Amino acid sequence: MLIQEIKNLLRVLQENPREYMRQVAKEKNPPFNSKYERFFAKKEEVEPKKIEFELELVSNNTAGEIFRSAMSFWSVPISVGYGRRMRFIVWDKTHNKVFGIFGLCDPLIGLKVRDDYIGWDKKQKEERLYNMMTTYVLGAVPPYNELFGTKLVALTVGCKEVCQAFEEKYKGKKTIIRGRTPLAKLVAVDTMAFFGKSLIYEGLPEWQFLGFTKGLTHIHLNGLWEKCLELAREMGVRSLERNRFGHGPNWKFRVLREVFSRLGISDEYFDTGLARGYYFRPLVKEWREFLKGETDQLTYVNKTFEEYVEIWKSKYLKRRLKKWSGKAS
Repeated sequence: MLIQEIKNLLRVLQENPREYMRQVAKEKNPPFNSKYERFFAKKEEVEPKKIEFELELVSNNTAGEIFRSAMSFWSVPISVGYGRRMRFIVWDKTHNKVFGIFGLCDPLIGLKVRDDYIGWDKKQKEERLYNMMTTYVLGAVPPYNELFGTKLVALTVGCKEVCQAFEEKYKGKKTIIRGRTPLAKLVAVDTMAFFGKSLIYEGLPEWQFLGFTKGLTHIHLNGLWEKCLELAREMGVRSLERNRFGHGPNWKFRVLREVFSRLGISDEYFDTGLARGYYFRPLVKEWREFLKGETDQLTYVNKTFEEYVEIWKSKYLKRRLKKWSGKAS
């Protein structure tokens, strides 16, 4: 019965992947909290030429709830990753509205397209993967997405202020698993586009498209999670007792795999058939030498938040003003 349900899900996914993922997103992503509705703009409230920006590192409950409400606008399911997390809100401070958000988390341990590009070995990766972060959510919220706003957010991810926030948060901190105190410098970020290559990164030379990655996931099986969890309890699977940091990157995935294994269900059902586009963004000149442990010297080549704002205003905002207002601006 479970196998048939999985097959049915995969069939629907393959017929219309975008609509299927939209439905999963509705079920999985945080709901919009109307308590914070005043922080989200209606189009008629915004005068694009007057927008001034502010970048906020989420550091309190209110900002966290606003961030979660912004996630409700995403039409693909968001996986918040694991391990270290940093969340940022890009504010339109002129109108006191959320312009966009991005979130960073620990990168995947095994990712062939990235590892081949960097050219590091296992030991080098164990030492320096710490100095990368993955962008698990990135984008502008309505109506700012109509202004090419997501391009500004994509630029902002790698700004100097983010690197400074990383250093301030992790400097002198011991890692939980290995108990070491690495150099708290962010030298690269990466991300994966859900449906292959993305227009978001077109024209943004800091972001490099390196290829496609598929891998295994459970995100399309979200509707079967409760049933599988009940089966896991009945079976007494070991992964249920290991739901904490340090026991692997994804507790839910490990529970599902153990249930599938006991039922004789193939791992092939964790393959959605969707190829994700992988994007990599170095922030320092010596990024490869540093990640391979060949140097500790770093020359940052990224820009400040304000510099990226000016680039976005001159290159992208001007192109959208006419369409926004419906007349020449």
